[in-house]
Amino acid sequence: MVVVKILGGGGEVGRAAILVSDRGKNVLLDYGVNFDEQDHPQFPLHVRPVDLSALVISHAHLDHIGAAPLLYITGKVPVFITKPTLDIGRLLIADFLKISGYYIDYDIPEFENMVSNAVLVEYGGEYEADGFTLIPTSAGHILGSMLIYLETPSGHNILYTGDVNTINTWTLTGADLWPKKVDTLIIETTYGNKKHPSRHLVEKKLVEAVEEVIDSNGTVLIPAFSVGRSQEVISLIQIELPHIEVYLDGMSREVTNIYLKHRRFLRDPGLFEKAVENTYFVRGWSDRRKIWKKPCVIVASAGMLKGGPSVYYLKKLGNEPRNAIFLVSYQAPNTPGHILFEKGGIEELGITKLRARLQWFDLSSHAGKDGLLNIVERYKHTLKNIILVHGEIDSITSFRELIEENIGHDINIYTPLNGDIIKVEE
Repeated sequence: MVVVKILGGGGEVGRAAILVSDRGKNVLLDYGVNFDEQDHPQFPLHVRPVDLSALVISHAHLDHIGAAPLLYITGKVPVFITKPTLDIGRLLIADFLKISGYYIDYDIPEFENMVSNAVLVEYGGEYEADGFTLIPTSAGHILGSMLIYLETPSGHNILYTGDVNTINTWTLTGADLWPKKVDTLIIETTYGNKKHPSRHLVEKKLVEAVEEVIDSNGTVLIPAFSVGRSQEVISLIQIELPHIEVYLDGMSREVTNIYLKHRRFLRDPGLFEKAVENTYFVRGWSDRRKIWKKPCVIVASAGMLKGGPSVYYLKKLGNEPRNAIFLVSYQAPNTPGHILFEKGGIEELGITKLRARLQWFDLSSHAGKDGLLNIVERYKHTLKNIILVHGEIDSITSFRELIEENIGHDINIYTPLNGDIIKVEE
């Protein structure tokens, strides 16, 4: 019998960790972290490395890879992973250790132990692990992200989406959904209760807003996630507004170099190379002190204003009405970006009232409820089980109702919490 145990990501966003067991063998899908209201890392439920046949990492975001090095303090589990995920993961985990190291029971040597046990995979390849067969395809989320088709030793077919995006973006093509038989779908529900607006219209509005600010002799700050969102934004603005100076600051610079290194994973490598060639990389404080004083676009980490150079620029630009702060990333509750939207200022940063223009643009790298439903519909003829993970309870409940309305009640739908064990129908 095939058993799925939720070690993390049950009724919550992040901390993804799904254990699949069959015939005494176990494969772990992701092993990530999330953060509490004090910004302390929260780890998934424990699993013994000795009990694992393999670990599969869907992509490099900390909520999918951040706990994985814990398995390599004593373990030598084969980890199936793409090369971009490994390179970006090294960068993000080093930063994670720098910021939260006091709360983490591993260090860089454990990550390097994981690297030494890596099995580098290619999209469309077929890989064996102790009776399990793995086929990864592009998830369209960030560089190197993958959907995971997993056949268990008894022949049960599972599709795990990780984080998935079903539409084309400036840097990546949408998820590559293979026409395979799927018995059990383990699907994220980050936006299971929301339909994103038209990507084309959102991008058009952002371009128009940037142009308005620059024409008024203002400066635009775009705080953005270092992985994925920053690369999307510089591509969009450089292609649509080539006459405007664009600066890139923070960890986004290193990540952009990784994107260039693995350009074959990109939707249009030539376009991205052109965008990067025309983007100025901020080299240090000398550059930083100059650029905010002139009309330009500054794309800087961090996307939720939780630190990084974005905070410096916000303080410098926020008191001038002709400037603009354009947020393009999800703003989690209690983060500075969320507080800025709710209260119009951030007291702890010394900004009592923001005078610069403030606007949010939905450039999500997660599928909305319509995209998620399309995945379900694609496999509905063979599906026996759907397991909804990686979403808040409201989102999960809403998406479950959407499936029942559109697909019917013939499929088992599970909405597990952490620690729950599901014996899937075969």
